[in-house]
Amino acid sequence: MAALWDSGCLGVQVVASGRAQRLTLNAYYPGQAGAKRLGGRLGTALRRAGVGEQARPRLSAVRAGHWVERWQRTLRPMTIGRFLIVPEGCRSVAAGRGRTLIRVRFGQAFGTGEHASTRLCLRLLETHLRPGATVADLGTGSGILAMAACRLGARRVIAVDDDEVALGVARANLRDNNLQGRVRLVRADAASARDWGPFDLVLVNIGATTIERIVPDLVSSLRPGGLVILSGILMNDEKELLRVAVSLGLRPIDRRRSLPWSALVLQRARRRRRTS
Repeated sequence: MAALWDSGCLGVQVVASGRAQRLTLNAYYPGQAGAKRLGGRLGTALRRAGVGEQARPRLSAVRAGHWVERWQRTLRPMTIGRFLIVPEGCRSVAAGRGRTLIRVRFGQAFGTGEHASTRLCLRLLETHLRPGATVADLGTGSGILAMAACRLGARRVIAVDDDEVALGVARANLRDNNLQGRVRLVRADAASARDWGPFDLVLVNIGATTIERIVPDLVSSLRPGGLVILSGILMNDEKELLRVAVSLGLRPIDRRRSLPWSALVLQRARRRRRTS
């Protein structure tokens, strides 16, 4: 999906169909982009992301219809575990007893709580984060997971993204939720988390291809016994990703699925005590 944003799209719709877990990505671009120019730009972005050969994008003109405004009007507050996620534009609501409210703005940044991969991450975060933990959120997007970690009692949270636009959205969301001083925003590649570690827990809601690339860096960013929550993974990609992760010293301890998506919790091995 990052390749689509890099090529200048205004929004992406993910449509899952059939038992084969086939995904269709509908990406929307400004009408003035021009089909030939857009096709070249999109092809370049997909090749850089390593999916140029497999992907065969089809371009078609769509009549203007105030799509963003229509989509925004359909959004409602979402209850995800103990969290109440309130998207931008929803009227003021009370979190209710036992609920933790998080407000999320729109913008060119992933993470409003609507996508299954984000919901899976939030549920696993609620289960596995311990108060006082140090946390890194890699590919933070809107910052929703970093904010959730703060609300759950994390002592230190670093949110990393290599997109300045996404960091701007995350910064606004932190301000809206009165969490400005609780999360450190860093513009960097997800692989750089080891530079600020070690962490008790690392969050990665990006996608299997990128995750597989940075698994060695994830291992070195975790303290012994530390956890990493991986999401944005298609169930078909889970087996190979687990093979790579286990070979580098991570072991699976939990998993959640929402067809066709999977989210995993892996733990770095603890240091063995020396025996005399």
